[in-house]
Amino acid sequence: MSIAFAGGEQVDPFTLKDEDGYFWLKGNLHSHTTNSDGKVEPQRRVDGYVSHDYDYLCLSDHHRITRIDSVSVPDDFTLIQGVELHPDNPFGGQRHHFVCLNLEDDIDAERMAPQHVIDQVRAQGGQAWLAHPHWSSISVARDVLPLEGLAGIEVFNTVCQCMGRGESGIHWDDWMEQEHRIYPMLSNDDLHSDPEDPSSGRFDYYRGWTMARVKDRSAESILEALKSGATYGSTGPEIHDIQIDTSGDAAVATVKCSEAQRIYGVCSTYGAQHYDPSGMFEEATFTLRPGAEWVRFEVVGPDGSKAWSNPFDLT
Repeated sequence: MSIAFAGGEQVDPFTLKDEDGYFWLKGNLHSHTTNSDGKVEPQRRVDGYVSHDYDYLCLSDHHRITRIDSVSVPDDFTLIQGVELHPDNPFGGQRHHFVCLNLEDDIDAERMAPQHVIDQVRAQGGQAWLAHPHWSSISVARDVLPLEGLAGIEVFNTVCQCMGRGESGIHWDDWMEQEHRIYPMLSNDDLHSDPEDPSSGRFDYYRGWTMARVKDRSAESILEALKSGATYGSTGPEIHDIQIDTSGDAAVATVKCSEAQRIYGVCSTYGAQHYDPSGMFEEATFTLRPGAEWVRFEVVGPDGSKAWSNPFDLT
């Protein structure tokens, strides 16, 4: 019996073939402008991501929506309208941060309970993602398990990495283990600074992205890929294919990727890894620990940068 998937029906992006019209889009869904606490105006923020070969972007300013019709983009670049909302946390932890996508109407989240915010986002047809829980000192058991309807987790956040708490993989694993449910991930920048001003010392730009497997460049297709898990996140490495053979006592994984120094198979119980003592590699086949409900993969590039797959159901 398979375990539940948060988005309804999970899609393995590596089964969506080029010959059927699928391709990858690179995007960032967490950024800020002068409409909240960002250092550059919306048009300059968009122009920066366009010039660095991103395909889609969300201007997720705090508290209020930055309208996508207020900026200009090339025909092959997609904007997703959204906002970062901050309901108070009634469970004892620090204030929640939700990256909320596909919204039309502003939500006065600071006056609402977090569950009410999630419900309001979903009522608009939007997605609420748990942002940077490591940086926010969020406890899954205390602050997340009481909530229902979150789309998934931000597993990497560049600006939080600059402050030493950028990765939230342990929170991701803990959440899925306790709920016996698979959640997809995002990898984002959370860009606030001006990349043209090196004196800021932030360097919180163009270092995290989410790759979405789609048939067209519409916001609707990207949002569906995010919801269904037809994505992977990265700060550098590419994941080309993942195949898992579950016919034996223990599952065997084959991962094809850009040049890597190591691959971790992070399971619901323990985990596994592959490395080649002779040097870098671009394909690895290795056995996972038996008895796991799910596995997700972390590909570590030659420079230590990472890519994260979404979890695979092993049951």
